[in-house]
Amino acid sequence: MYAPRKFKKAFMAQLLVSLRAAGQASKSMGLRERRDAVRLSSDVAMALASARAGEAPRSTAWARALVARHAAERRNEALMRRIMGGAGYEMAAAAARSRKEARSRRIVRRSRRVCSGAERKRRSSLTAASGRCSAMAAARRMVKARLQVLRSLVPGGEALRGLSLLSETLDYVVCLKTQVELMQCLCKGSRPKLG
Repeated sequence: MYAPRKFKKAFMAQLLVSLRAAGQASKSMGLRERRDAVRLSSDVAMALASARAGEAPRSTAWARALVARHAAERRNEALMRRIMGGAGYEMAAAAARSRKEARSRRIVRRSRRVCSGAERKRRSSLTAASGRCSAMAAARRMVKARLQVLRSLVPGGEALRGLSLLSETLDYVVCLKTQVELMQCLCKGSRPKLG
C-alpha cells in the first residue's frame, strides 16, 4: 500500500495528461466515444499512478491487467499511444497477448483434468468428507464461491490466490475510491456557477 496523498497527486497529474491526450482527438468523436475515452484515460491514469506512487515503483496485478485489457482492444490503440508513449503501449500490448496465451493454457489444463477424471475423484472424496463435517464443508464452499466472485471483479484476479487476491482487492478498491473522488472534483470544477 502507499500514501493516499502521494497517490492522489500522482493520479491527478497522470489523469490531466491522459485527458489532455484524449481531448486532442475528441473533436471528431461522438458522445459515446468521448465517454469511452474518458474512461480509458481514467483507468490508464489510475494504473500508471499506482505503479509510481509507492516507495519503490511497483506494478500491481490489477494495474497490469487493466492496462492490458484496454491495450487488447484495437480501437484504443491511438489514444493509448498518446497517453503512454509508443514504448509503454508496446509493453502493454505484449502483456495483453501473453495474458491471453496464459489463459488459454489454463483452460486446456482444466479441460484435461476434467477429462481424466481427476476432478471426479476429488469431488467424491470431498463428498465423503462433507458427510462428516457438513458445516465446515458448506463454509468452505461459500468462501470458495465468494473468492471466485472477487476474482471476476478485480482485473487480473483470475490468476491470484488467497491473501494476494485480498491484498490486490484492497489496493484496487482504494484506487477506485480515489478515482471517484477526483472525477467528482473535476465535475464540480467544470460546472458553470449560477447566481
